[in-house]
Amino acid sequence: MRILKTFAVGAVATFAAASAPAATLMASQILTQFNSVVSGDFSTAHDVEGRLVANNLVKGATFYNNPSNTPSAFSAVNAINIGANGGGNINNGGSVNYVTSNAGSFNLNGSGGSIKHGVPTFSMADFTTPLNALESQLAGLSNTNGTLNAADPNNFTFNLTGNASSTSVFNLTTSQLGSAANINFSGTASTVVINVRYSGTVGAQGQKEFSINGNFNDNSHLGTHIIWNFVDTTQVNFRGWYGTVLAGTSTVTNTSAMNGFLYAANFVGDGELHDRVFAGTLPAAPVPEPTTWAMMAVGLAGLALARRRQSGR
Repeated sequence: MRILKTFAVGAVATFAAASAPAATLMASQILTQFNSVVSGDFSTAHDVEGRLVANNLVKGATFYNNPSNTPSAFSAVNAINIGANGGGNINNGGSVNYVTSNAGSFNLNGSGGSIKHGVPTFSMADFTTPLNALESQLAGLSNTNGTLNAADPNNFTFNLTGNASSTSVFNLTTSQLGSAANINFSGTASTVVINVRYSGTVGAQGQKEFSINGNFNDNSHLGTHIIWNFVDTTQVNFRGWYGTVLAGTSTVTNTSAMNGFLYAANFVGDGELHDRVFAGTLPAAPVPEPTTWAMMAVGLAGLALARRRQSGR
């Protein structure tokens, strides 16, 4: 039986349970538990199939209408602030979790949904810190296990030369990607990392806006294994798209469905966000030098030496 509950969020303090801090998530967990993380303003009039995390939910429509089965301690909608137009429909028994303030109204469809105040409590840094670290790590990777054939814009092809358990890495510019009319992939890989760096004219205020006009229909069905890492853009305009998109410095817009996880500074959606869980394997993070322990060891050794000298006087 379909259950419909309408809550005005600003008057829902009585529904709030005791706040509890969220467990620290790794980047790999964020990519599989959430449909989108937006560190600034999130605004859309279209469906968001999976879990959302946003700093400011400015405008919403229908949420959680086709979520993945990946479990999470978080709700369908998680926001620091929810504006007056930030409400909408929450399907499949999903809940809303806000941290600071709410002025929106939500229709909770299905059993089990509720409005929560900080359950769990979180900050945007809980999400942006691991995602920014992932972006930086991927941006430092060199080309491997692949060649790019960009000679024919109608057959702009990423040739994967590894195997089903390998990682292929490509580094290209926005000019190169922008020249593609049809994007294809040939071969196989566990993970495909594509770092895209801005190569166009920089605006007077430092704008690095890039529009993708080519078609990417994921005919090879590799979308859930691809990461598009937009290293330094400030705005990326998509049509339809497949794969995980990391664009933490950019406002992202779309005019058709994006299929995969999205990380952006802001999102203005004229198309749906489809919850396609990342199925690849992230490269292992480099092990940092234990400088802190080394410095402590040197300090303790110096202290011990000084004491021996004093005792010998």
